[in-house]
Amino acid sequence: SDLVVLFTDSLNYDMQPNIGYYFDGGKIVDTENELSSIYGQYSPDTKQAVFNFDVQLVNEEYTLYSDTLEYNTNTKIADIIGPSVMVSDSNVIYSKLGWYDTHNNTSMLFDRSIIVSKSQQLTGDTIFYNRAEGFGEVFGNMILNDTTRRVTMEGNYGFYDEIKEASMATDSARVIDYSQPDTFYLHADTLRSSVLLDSTRLIRAYYGTRFFRNDIQGVCDSMVYKTKDSAVYMFKNPILWNLDYQIFGDTIKVYMNDSTVRWAHVPAFAFATQQKDTAFFDQLSGKDLKAFFKEGRLDKVDVSGNVRTIFYPQERDSTFTGLNYAESSFLTMYLKDQKMDKLIMWPKVEGSLTPIPKITPAQLYLPDFHWYEEIRPRDPADIFRKIIRKKSEIPKKKRRFSNEI
Repeated sequence: SDLVVLFTDSLNYDMQPNIGYYFDGGKIVDTENELSSIYGQYSPDTKQAVFNFDVQLVNEEYTLYSDTLEYNTNTKIADIIGPSVMVSDSNVIYSKLGWYDTHNNTSMLFDRSIIVSKSQQLTGDTIFYNRAEGFGEVFGNMILNDTTRRVTMEGNYGFYDEIKEASMATDSARVIDYSQPDTFYLHADTLRSSVLLDSTRLIRAYYGTRFFRNDIQGVCDSMVYKTKDSAVYMFKNPILWNLDYQIFGDTIKVYMNDSTVRWAHVPAFAFATQQKDTAFFDQLSGKDLKAFFKEGRLDKVDVSGNVRTIFYPQERDSTFTGLNYAESSFLTMYLKDQKMDKLIMWPKVEGSLTPIPKITPAQLYLPDFHWYEEIRPRDPADIFRKIIRKKSEIPKKKRRFSNEI
């Protein structure tokens, strides 16, 4: 068995229980660790040592400071039973309850322990940590805060790869990006985060994705978010809102540089709409849509390919003059105060204007129209709302949207 040596100025030894203890400073040394404290006791039979007051466990990789510690010289496991700090080159661990296997470099930490490394701080109800692999697995109330990039990831289960700076969260998972003046809140069933070569973060969201920012909100099945230029790529049934405008399509790419939304691109299939009245909606559909924003508001829209529009022109006193339907190949719309200011369509335009009294229900909506206001995230907490869609709410023509978003 391993050699265990106890150093102290004065030692008390109880023959009956076979326990040696010191009151005024001492040290126990085995093949892997050196433990010192003001009070200590050791049982050669059980190989169990107990340390109190100014405890230090020192080995090649780290130093553990504590007030109360138990250690087994056979198993090399240290039991943390009081506030403790472990300091190494790679991180600092704060824990008041748990165990550390000093031979295998693994530990189980309870009671909201904290691991602080490079630019990250990991907290959880229970953390399983493997120092050799730089891997932490979290059970219950995980909070992973990247203080350098100002991004926090949360979930009731997750893990963190210290070496790759990669992480995953699920079960009430949320990412909060507070690197810009306007905080970005993102929820999905599963969130994954990794660091790119330029040291910025890439966040991937899977299933039931919902996000909220003051200027834009969105829902989709899955999403990729780049913190470098606050770029969002939305896939499978994406819907985007900006003030009273709604945009949806097959895929939506959003660019949010300089703390506000800059522009959005909807390739392949796009539909934009704005509610004007209870039954009246301005509508735009086409193959490719680019929406440009100014100070967080929609400023200009370019649409190309199979362009169709429904607009409700208004008099100065806001009275509607009729329903204006038009088709063309290209369209550019300029907005002022969230209202259409100028509309240009080319090269050939076909259309009609129907007076308000003569509008039939069949004329009100373009194919694929749907108003998704009921599933829009309303505030940062609303990203967690589960949405189950009825089949009757899904556009009939192309069946683009699944039952659940």
